[in-house]
Amino acid sequence: MKNLFCIVFLLLLILPIKILAISQQSLKKYPYQLLTNDYGILNEANLKRYVDGMNPKQFKWHITGLDYWQCFPTKDVTVWYDKGTYDPYDKVVRSDPHITIKISSMLVHDYEPRRNFSIDYAKEKVATWKRLMKNQQYVCIGGAYAGTYKRIVDGRKITEYGWIFENLKTKKGCDSYFSGWCS
Repeated sequence: MKNLFCIVFLLLLILPIKILAISQQSLKKYPYQLLTNDYGILNEANLKRYVDGMNPKQFKWHITGLDYWQCFPTKDVTVWYDKGTYDPYDKVVRSDPHITIKISSMLVHDYEPRRNFSIDYAKEKVATWKRLMKNQQYVCIGGAYAGTYKRIVDGRKITEYGWIFENLKTKKGCDSYFSGWCS
């Protein structure tokens, strides 16, 4: 009886994950919006959100305004905000929160929102992202490609892929630039 209870309990834990996970049918329905493995974090609604009212296209490293999901090991992800600048009109220090993924010593992805915020709000965003990523092996980040930037640091050529942030999602939960975009 104890073994039966354990089996039923495990099935009840696993079943919701399987129901919400991206199926092969979902990937056929929305073939372009996921650029990497999703590690069981995303669901069909996440992919659908990025194609509603759009003509989806395969990602090809040019600016299209379309959003795409990528998932990364959290050990490679750093969230931070810049020190900001004073806005005399609004009388507030404005700052950009960032999500930076270090693929290698010469290749990074950097996500930032489409506009800056008060430094207090930027701090809150970073705290939310850290909370969602804490003790998680992977994180999925959605956004639109904004361009490739090359720079030289200590004699090494660094390539940075810029992205406009839309969503960050782990198995713990989701944060979004737009209200209601988390599924």
